[in-house]
Amino acid sequence: MKWNKDRSLLMLSAIGWCSVAFLFFMGASAAIEDKAHKTITKVDYHLMHLTDGNDLITVDEIKRKILKAYDLDLVGVEVDHLDLEGLETILLEEAFIVSVAAYVDSREVLHVDISQRTPVLRVMGLDGSNYYLDIRGVKLPLSKHFTARVPIISGAVSEYQRDFLKNGNSLRAAFRIVQAAREDELLDAWLEGIYVHNNDDLWLTGNVGDFKVIFGDDTQVDEKILKLKSFFKNGLKLTGWKNIESINLKYDKQVITKSPTKV
Repeated sequence: MKWNKDRSLLMLSAIGWCSVAFLFFMGASAAIEDKAHKTITKVDYHLMHLTDGNDLITVDEIKRKILKAYDLDLVGVEVDHLDLEGLETILLEEAFIVSVAAYVDSREVLHVDISQRTPVLRVMGLDGSNYYLDIRGVKLPLSKHFTARVPIISGAVSEYQRDFLKNGNSLRAAFRIVQAAREDELLDAWLEGIYVHNNDDLWLTGNVGDFKVIFGDDTQVDEKILKLKSFFKNGLKLTGWKNIESINLKYDKQVITKSPTKV
């Protein structure tokens, strides 16, 4: 009799737990169902500014792009009908945007987090080309809202190709120089211009001094940058900024300076 009683208790306990689990499942399903049929109440755009606080694109332009794609601003759309991945893909088609994250919070607010590309070099070639390269070497158009204060490469600049970083050319050389200069506070602040001569020699100019730095091509970039940094921090103490016409870094383990011609 005791065994039968224990068995009955176990069965009742199991039935009880099954009932609880079933009710929990039904409650969760109802909550999910209720959530899915709720609609977007608001769209919050979070545009991450460039390091200087400026923007290449505006939130209004982003809103217009979404309106053009969907014929509505997404407010009132049911949560389960919202394609977040598709929304991110549409925004990533914009040249100035590097990453997008879209998500819906517990209040049915759609958040769109947007990061902009960072221009590091402006190209103004003899062929009339005028564009930026970002920190990854991606070609960007000029912005209607902001002119980035970055070094400008001019002269006989190589034509842009998607794989320009894989082959030896003046555009790759200038890009690598800018990348290296950005690692040093002094050089990053000084470098303003890169001129490409017909022999693909690169000449650098800056915002202090009237001299040019004859850099050559992009062989041994790191070594040349180190020589230039060392000369700026030590050599100029002896010569002075005004007593130099050019600094030549093309030769191994040498820094050759030339003084202005006296008239």
